[in-house]
Amino acid sequence: MTGGSNRLISSLVEDLEPIRLLPRLRLAYGLILTLWAGLLGLVLWMRPGEPGLASLFTNRIYFGSFVGLLLAALGGTGSALAAGVPGRERLEVGGMGISIVGLLIAIVTCLIGMYEVGAAGIPSPEGANAMCFRHSALMSLLPAGLILGFLFRGWTVHPVRAASLALLGSGALGAMIVHMSCDVLTPRHMLLSHLSLPIVLVVLGIYPLAVIFRRLRR
Repeated sequence: MTGGSNRLISSLVEDLEPIRLLPRLRLAYGLILTLWAGLLGLVLWMRPGEPGLASLFTNRIYFGSFVGLLLAALGGTGSALAAGVPGRERLEVGGMGISIVGLLIAIVTCLIGMYEVGAAGIPSPEGANAMCFRHSALMSLLPAGLILGFLFRGWTVHPVRAASLALLGSGALGAMIVHMSCDVLTPRHMLLSHLSLPIVLVVLGIYPLAVIFRRLRR
């Protein structure tokens, strides 16, 4: 009887895995924003005198785009991180709503600006759109890595939604750095090269990330 009980206990525990502690949500959020602020400060220090910050309260199109990107960055990042922590569903949904509203505010603001100056908008200098888009993508790599690393360690009920919000938040964080250091303040340029990055990241990255999340959960 004792031998049978020992075998039963052994069979029950042989498939158990060590408990993996989830990282703290506030700690991860603070770390991401701190590193992002440091990267922003470094970029602004290397490029002094750019008109972006000076136009924050004098150019309403630029200001509206900035506020929209800020909401998309903070809301998307917070929602993605909350998706990796059980019991934070309300925070996840609230952050998702904030990020979507913020991105819509930025897009509508630029569209209004383009309408005011004409259907085509003011043309950007040659190569400026592609350059800012590349720089925005580069600046989003660090926050994307941190957010996705947190999600891979955590547990999310909706992996596809979490991955899309991680891409949206990190893309908005990267675009904000370029937005605040860019010297081309036309609505068309901001729409095509700054605000488009979070959307492009979601469209291109959602499928491979969803596949990775599903494999990790097996």
